[in-house]
Amino acid sequence: MRGTFLEVESVDKTHKVDYSIVGINYCSAKYLKGVEQAADSLRKASFRYGNADGSSLPIKVFSPERGYILQNTNLADYGNIEVSSESDLILKLKNLDLSQLGTPIFIGGDHAVTYYTVDRIQKERNSKPIIVFQFDAHSDYIDEFADYPHGSVMCETSRIDGVEKIIHFGLRGNLNCGPALLESKRRGNIIIPYKDIKMMFQKVLGELKDKDIYITFDTDFLNPMVAPATDNPEPGGPTYEDTICYLQGIIESCNNVVGMDVVEYNPTQEGSSVTASTLVNIIMESFGFLTTKNLNKKN
Repeated sequence: MRGTFLEVESVDKTHKVDYSIVGINYCSAKYLKGVEQAADSLRKASFRYGNADGSSLPIKVFSPERGYILQNTNLADYGNIEVSSESDLILKLKNLDLSQLGTPIFIGGDHAVTYYTVDRIQKERNSKPIIVFQFDAHSDYIDEFADYPHGSVMCETSRIDGVEKIIHFGLRGNLNCGPALLESKRRGNIIIPYKDIKMMFQKVLGELKDKDIYITFDTDFLNPMVAPATDNPEPGGPTYEDTICYLQGIIESCNNVVGMDVVEYNPTQEGSSVTASTLVNIIMESFGFLTTKNLNKKN
């Protein structure tokens, strides 16, 4: 047992991979304590989906509906970026060799992580334009990043060079800030409340045509029946099945996904096991959609 995601090999500088799992053990506030354990918790939950024969690749995850969804996925696990402070996170991301990771999916930490990962990727890309696509029950657009980073992360991320706009997707509940939403809309960002997803989804997909995107996935986007272990759950919300359909449409419609994160999972909260299983499957499906998209582009 290697203790990696899906029991794949660790990142090896001598071999090029298409996709990487990168754990980030960062917690920006004491009241979110536990999110720094998320990456290893997700790896542990993924173990049962690993190859039973002990091999790494090809990954033999099988869906009765679609067959081997990861058969052509060249995936490795970088391990964790262990950090104790904001400055430590910035330094370790700066020293991260993105060229060896392919498309990274960052797992773990609270939502503040997104600002730092997008900033790092944009520096690598010389600030080429991207859209940040935010799966979330909350806009996280208040302007108090120094004091309340995980609730201000989208506002701060919108200031990164090359970020054209934020798409706030699936907002719901009574923990949103009206003035923040008005300000986000004024700045040209797009707000899609959960109740309007079906009506507006095709329009959203049209916004992504020929665009590079970064996907940030907050656990509380999901209905807490399938993902309760997060610090700010909201009643109602998308099912797992609906979420997979949204991800597929978004990944297929854009030009390229430059990176993704899965944040705000807290394994110390009640319902950790079902939440981890849901997120592991969302991550696997995302890799599958990315692989299919990139294979189609090559052909």
